[in-house]
Amino acid sequence: MFCIFLIFQGCSLKYQNDIRAEESVPQLRFENVIYKRYSDNKKEVELSGKVFEQYKKDGLAFAEDVYFTMYDSNVNEKASGKAVLVSADSKNEIFTLFDGIQFIDKNQNVYITGDSLKWNGKTEQLVSAKGKEITIKKDDLEITGKDFSASAVSNEFLFSSSVRGKQINTSGSKEDITFSGDSMKGSVSSDKNSSKENSTVLSGNAVVKTSSMEIRADLIELSGKDFNIIKARGNISGTNSESELEFKASSMEYNRDTKIVVLSGDVELKDLKNDVVAKAQIIEYDQNTDVAIMQVDVELKQKQNVCTGAYSIYRKKEQTLELSGNASVKQEDDMFRAQTISFNMDTEEIVMDGNIRGTVKSKKSGN
Repeated sequence: MFCIFLIFQGCSLKYQNDIRAEESVPQLRFENVIYKRYSDNKKEVELSGKVFEQYKKDGLAFAEDVYFTMYDSNVNEKASGKAVLVSADSKNEIFTLFDGIQFIDKNQNVYITGDSLKWNGKTEQLVSAKGKEITIKKDDLEITGKDFSASAVSNEFLFSSSVRGKQINTSGSKEDITFSGDSMKGSVSSDKNSSKENSTVLSGNAVVKTSSMEIRADLIELSGKDFNIIKARGNISGTNSESELEFKASSMEYNRDTKIVVLSGDVELKDLKNDVVAKAQIIEYDQNTDVAIMQVDVELKQKQNVCTGAYSIYRKKEQTLELSGNASVKQEDDMFRAQTISFNMDTEEIVMDGNIRGTVKSKKSGN
C-alpha cells in the first residue's frame, strides 16, 4: 500500500494541505497534465491530473483529480489508483491524499478506499485522518475502521477505534467469519517465506462470529491461515449454535479446522438441549463428537443430580458421564462416592468402582 507515494516523489508533487492559505498564487500551474516516467525505455509510471500547482515556499505543491498507473519491468500494470486531491511537502517528505481515494495493488491483491491518507517518508508511517474510515480488502478479507496507522518498518498496523471486518470463504471448505472491536492491531511478515506467523488482535468489546460459533471477550486474537485459530482472554462468553451450547471462561482457544475448543479459568458450559450445566477449571469440547473433557473442580448439574470429581468425560449425544478422582453423585438426599463413577443421565443408572461408599435415605422413613 506504500507504493503509491513513490509516484509522487518521482513526479516532485510535494504538497501541503494548507498551502492555499499560506500562498494564494502558485509559482507554476499546469492543467490537464499527463505525466509519464520511463526507465531503460520502459514505462514505469503514468499519471494524469486536472490541475498541478507548484508553490515557491519550501517546494510545496498539490494536484487535483489525480489518476495514476504503475508498471512492472515487463510493462504490465501492477498498481493503479486515484484521489480528488493530492498534497505534498518535499522538504518533510509528507504526502497526503484526500477524498475518493482508491488504490489497487494487483501483485498483492490489495484494494484500499477512503477519504484521507497521509504518508511520512522519513518515518515510513501511513495514517488516516482522525475519525475517518478507510477500507482495506485483500483476497477474501475486508476490514473497515477508523484512525488507521501502519508502519513499513515494523510491518504493523492499527485501527485505534471502531473496526469491523469479514472473511468470505469462496472455496466453500470453511465457514465465513466476521469480527468487530473497539480497536484492532496486527502484524504481517514482509517475507512471504518467513516462518513468523501473522496475527490480528481485537481489543475492547471484541466479537467474532462464524456460522456456528459466536465469541465475545475483552481481547480476541485471530491467526493462522484463514484465521483458523481464535484465542480469547477476559470475560469470555459465547454460543455454539450447532451443538446448542453456551459458555463462559477466562480464556479460550478454538481451532476452526479441528472444531475443538479449549476453555479455561472458571469455565461454565451449558447444554441447552439437555438442561445440563457443567463447571470446571478446564473444559475441552470436540464439536465433531460432542464430547467434553473436564478437569479440576468438576461439577455437573442435571435435574436433581449433582455430580463432582477431579476429571470427567461428558458424552452429550449418549447423555453419559464418567467421573474419576474423588467422584460423587448426589441425587436429592442420596449420595454415592467412589474412585470412578459412570452415570447414565437419561436412566439415572449409576455404576461405581473402587472405594465405594454412600448414603441412601428412604423416602418413606427418612432413614
